[in-house]
Amino acid sequence: MAAIGIPAYRELPDDIVAELTERMFRSRIGVRWLILSTVPITLYSISLEHGLHATVLAVLVWIACAIRVAVAEAYVRRGSLTQSRSKQLRWQAAYATGGISLSVAFAALTADTIVDGDPWLAGWALATSIALAYGAIPYVALRPGIGSVQVAIPALVSASTLIASGTAIHAWMGLSMLIALISVVQHVRLQYAATVQALLDRRRVDLLASTDVLTGLSNRRHLEDVVRQSIAEAFPNLHWLGIDLDRFKTVNDTLGHAAGDTVLRTVAERIQRVAGSDAFVSRVGGDEFVVLLIGDRAHARRVAEQIALSVVEPITVPRGIARIGASVGTTAICATDTIDEIARRADERMYARKARSKLAA
Repeated sequence: MAAIGIPAYRELPDDIVAELTERMFRSRIGVRWLILSTVPITLYSISLEHGLHATVLAVLVWIACAIRVAVAEAYVRRGSLTQSRSKQLRWQAAYATGGISLSVAFAALTADTIVDGDPWLAGWALATSIALAYGAIPYVALRPGIGSVQVAIPALVSASTLIASGTAIHAWMGLSMLIALISVVQHVRLQYAATVQALLDRRRVDLLASTDVLTGLSNRRHLEDVVRQSIAEAFPNLHWLGIDLDRFKTVNDTLGHAAGDTVLRTVAERIQRVAGSDAFVSRVGGDEFVVLLIGDRAHARRVAEQIALSVVEPITVPRGIARIGASVGTTAICATDTIDEIARRADERMYARKARSKLAA
């Protein structure tokens, strides 16, 4: 896909893969319409003297459609954008299995109707084959490989059967379908590229809107979104660590704002290193940081102490050495909490710790 300006699939971020998976499964409504359109053809084939093959194949199309719909409904009930990349790929494999099975069954039905020669059956099968190629499949099968295979199977079988029939008009129809197939496959690729590019662009905008420019940490807006989601999902053993830097104003006043920026970036790196990759770290403004941490109260207190110890280490800045400290207040996040209540409790404990530090000094 590099040729059309987007990363290879394996290089896409996990959240983009999840979005693509979710969009793939929006096809279940279109498949239901295919089931409905197959009903009158099945009834019509039963009325024919030599319609047994078409009837059996139409029933197989029904079954393939039902499997496809069942997989899609399973995703609606059990799938999620937050599931791991490997889980998303398994959902895609299930999607591909159902979709390709449907394409094979429909290709067999189309070939049988062409060979049988009944104009009503053949006309319906060819029209539906073209509708699938230009309609539902390219727009929902967003991985080009999956979409192209689903489109190609019924189109190639139909075209080959028409060409092999030996009549000039059928051969011309078959060649026309092959030419159209090239256009459709290219359309699948372009549709995929446009979708991925739009998702990547939106991701960049969301990242800019949720990131603190100076430190690269999440900002207050992102923190509030994460906390609201955690409360809504009743996330267990989640703690809020509110961090306020001591003597930071003195650094700004004596060593300059460039030194202050260096201090904030260094502190952000130290907090992230101590908290670990599983923690959520944000700068909420000025010299204030918040860490969301999973674990019991003792673990939260240990991490708070380690953060305070890491921050107190001297920091080299353009005009000298900066020495600051940090006061940390910890509180558990409960299912009935609001963000304001959580922040207030953490601030009370943080200011109490700050006051004790001043008395000790």
